[in-house]
Amino acid sequence: MRKFFIIGHRGACYYEPENTLRSFKKALQLKANCIECDVRLTKDNKVIVIHDKTLDRTTNGTGLVENFTLKELKRIDAGKKEKIPTLQGYINLIKNKAIMCIELKKCKNIVKETLKIINKNKIYDKVILLSFYVSYLRKIKKLNPKIKTGFLTFRLILAIKRAKFCKAELIGIYHKFISKEFIDNCHKNNLKVFAYVGVKENPNENYLKKLINLGLDGIALNRPTL
Repeated sequence: MRKFFIIGHRGACYYEPENTLRSFKKALQLKANCIECDVRLTKDNKVIVIHDKTLDRTTNGTGLVENFTLKELKRIDAGKKEKIPTLQGYINLIKNKAIMCIELKKCKNIVKETLKIINKNKIYDKVILLSFYVSYLRKIKKLNPKIKTGFLTFRLILAIKRAKFCKAELIGIYHKFISKEFIDNCHKNNLKVFAYVGVKENPNENYLKKLINLGLDGIALNRPTL
C-alpha cells in the first residue's frame, strides 16, 4: 500500500490560528502525518513562522514582518493569545511526530538561515522544503542535496520541467488544477504530487475522495480530519 500524506495546512487552521503552535498541536491530535508551515525572516535575521509579508491579516500587529525584530514580534498576538513561533519552536514540537513541510516565502537569505537550523537539528530525513521559487530550490540542492524539496505552482504548464530543473522530489499544486493525466506524467518522471487548498477552502468529502482516487500522494487540508 502506498503511503499517503495527510498534511495539516498551516497546522489545522480551520480550528486554530494558522501557523501557531496551537494549530500545529491540533493537527498532530487529528493524526496528520505531515505538518506544513511558512517561514520568513525578521529584521534581525531570525526564522519565524508566518505566511504573509505583513502582520495585518493574522495578528493584532500591523506593518511588514521584516521591519520588526524577533523580540518585538513576540509582543504581538497571533490569535487566541498565541505568539508567532520561531522555526526552531515548530521543529521542537513536530520533530519525530510528523514530517515537516516548510514553505520558504520570498525573503532575502531565507534559504541560508533555514538550512542553518535544519543542519543544527540534523533533521534531513524529516523535512521537505517547499517553494514557488525555482532559484531557492536549486540553491537548497546545491548546499545540501540530502534534503527533499517540493516545487509549488498554480499552473500545470512547465510544472514538471521546472520541478526536474531544480531537482525537486515532488510538485505541490492547487487542487482545482489536478488531473489524472498530470499525476500520471509526474509519476513517470519520479515526482510525487501533493494537492493543496486555499486557507479558507474546505472541500467536501466526496470531492476529496475523487481527488485522491486520481492517484495523489498527499493533500494539504485546513481540516486534516477530512
